[in-house]
Amino acid sequence: MEYYCLMVKTGEEEKFKKKAVELFEPQECGIKFYYFQRTLKTNQGVVYEKPLFPGYLFFQIENLTPQIVQALKKIDGFIRILIDTIDPIKILGEQLEELRLFMTHGEHLGISKVEFLPGQNLRVISGPLMGLEGKVYKVNKKRGRITIISSLCNDDRRIDLAFECVQPV
Repeated sequence: MEYYCLMVKTGEEEKFKKKAVELFEPQECGIKFYYFQRTLKTNQGVVYEKPLFPGYLFFQIENLTPQIVQALKKIDGFIRILIDTIDPIKILGEQLEELRLFMTHGEHLGISKVEFLPGQNLRVISGPLMGLEGKVYKVNKKRGRITIISSLCNDDRRIDLAFECVQPV
């Protein structure tokens, strides 16, 4: 399988994904699209969803052909396949490991269960943060958020994900 990242108009990710699935499903080309969203909480405890990577979709395919690229370009909202549509770059290495980790938890990344250990170490017991402990940038216990550094972005983008303590801190 090959993995790529699509840039689409921000706010139109779900619409683009729906059109792409409708277009490629009958062709049975083995293409699958991912639009990741994360669950967060406000200070008042209200739960809401927000895009993990606004304006981006990821997709997997057996073999990216020029015909598939042309079909993608015709869908409303398409901007480009990263880094350049003419010569798209496959997602590999550490970036692919992180992408697969997100894929295993599904497109709606829920709240991770975290246990705080003596000495401020933390252990992720379940959820989208499982396996990302080494990439934790900061922890905001009051807001119930952990900020991670994502390798999927070349600019070391920081992403907030929600967590719950499994035992009192």
